[in-house]
Amino acid sequence: MGYREVYEKGLQRIRSIGMEPYLDLGAETRSQNRLNRLHMDSFVFEMRLLDSQQADTSTTMFGAKLRAPIVAAAICESRILKRLTPWDPPYLEQIAAGLADAGSMMSTGMVTLEELGRIVDQGAPVLHVVKPFKDDEEVLRHLARAAELGCVAVGMDVDVVFLEKAWDEVPGPALLGHKTLDDLRHYRAATKLPFVVKGVLSASDARLAREIGAGGLIVSSHGGETIDYAMPVLQALPEVRRECPDLTILIDSGFRRGADALKALALGANGVGIATLLLIACAGGGREGVRAMMEALYEELGRTMSITGCRSVDTIDPSILHRVDLMSKPTG
Repeated sequence: MGYREVYEKGLQRIRSIGMEPYLDLGAETRSQNRLNRLHMDSFVFEMRLLDSQQADTSTTMFGAKLRAPIVAAAICESRILKRLTPWDPPYLEQIAAGLADAGSMMSTGMVTLEELGRIVDQGAPVLHVVKPFKDDEEVLRHLARAAELGCVAVGMDVDVVFLEKAWDEVPGPALLGHKTLDDLRHYRAATKLPFVVKGVLSASDARLAREIGAGGLIVSSHGGETIDYAMPVLQALPEVRRECPDLTILIDSGFRRGADALKALALGANGVGIATLLLIACAGGGREGVRAMMEALYEELGRTMSITGCRSVDTIDPSILHRVDLMSKPTG
């Protein structure tokens, strides 16, 4: 199953149930997603073909060896996939299994402890991002269970501490709530796994996360659902990297191609998370669709790295990127 086949089949199935608008869940006007994409598109590549060679996309993240620094962003229940029934096995397990087949990493959001166990059983390394439950004991249970299951890292989804706001809904659910820095210190101290703070979109938050002992950060606007007009993720990334030069930094929100991933890697990310593409791929082909999608992303990433003279992930040079003004009108 090829990329185009799985993408078109998935999109067709999603359209058939009237759920295509839910592929863009930005807050209120969804302006953040539009501006995020515009900023991402403003970066162009400098080709460096002389003395280039086939790139090696492999990397290591939280001790796990991966075929490429493209992984699943934190995924939980999908309002789209749950309407495409029946799923056997459940779609989260199919996504995790497809990622395992592709040599990638699964990240989880709001899942039950039982679901987490079944996801880990699929064989991909797992980063479990715990939601900010109002019940501290629930948070601690998730941190402990993740360690028992052998997850490679845990963290907290701080970009929903004030609750997410998609264009079609009121903020929710009510079981989530605000967490203080002291709360985060407590959670960090409760686990021996690397503790990742998700939802960092400023140097200020990056500095505070580092001070509480975070082992990694995820630059993210929660797919545009936090607030309208949030800073584009690739605009925030260099500031976050300068503030935390030694931390593992992932990034998500709006990445759709291997070339998009290379832009983030050149600007300081260690890994790039995708979610929407995985939902479409799973809708189009389940486990095999997810694997095919990842393979296509790897191929494009490797090809673009090769053409820009980047022989490996750790030799990606930020000077391959240039900015163009997409707002100016052509003259002449």
